[in-house]
Amino acid sequence: MRVRLGGARHPHARPTAALRLPAAYDLLDVPAGAGHRVLLQMERVGAPLGPVLSVQASGPGHESASARRLQFFVEAGTTASFLADLKDLGWDPGETDIRTVGVVLAAETPLPAAGSPRWVRSPETSPETPAFLKTASGRTTALPPARLLLGALAYACRRAEQRRACALFAGSRAG
Repeated sequence: MRVRLGGARHPHARPTAALRLPAAYDLLDVPAGAGHRVLLQMERVGAPLGPVLSVQASGPGHESASARRLQFFVEAGTTASFLADLKDLGWDPGETDIRTVGVVLAAETPLPAAGSPRWVRSPETSPETPAFLKTASGRTTALPPARLLLGALAYACRRAEQRRACALFAGSRAG
């Protein structure tokens, strides 16, 4: 007969692990298809990226149970000029499906549970801060500014919308 020392194992009784994130951050929220495209492009060229979270889409126009969105973590306060930045880049904010979540205060963020939001790019995998992400005061920031991602995200969102419109048009002509 075997005796197990240390008592029974109850995984649900263990405390949830947490990841340390900056004290504050903003989020750029985009459709998953466009977000994955930009994420691959940015990683391919070695652009600095922060963590990325996949979440269930909610709100008007997102009734599909399978609709997902990606949330890119960016430097706190950099989405405040979101509309002006998009216009400066030549984009009409109404033509993109980019949402912003302004300054989120968090010292620790719990790991997402199964079936809930999940990390596409975990804070643990984010590389060291490149030299060009250092502020003028010499302080390093662990997250890129929102403007760094805006152009690519706007383009990917617009392309996804055009493809969706073409598919709907083609479907209506076939029937």
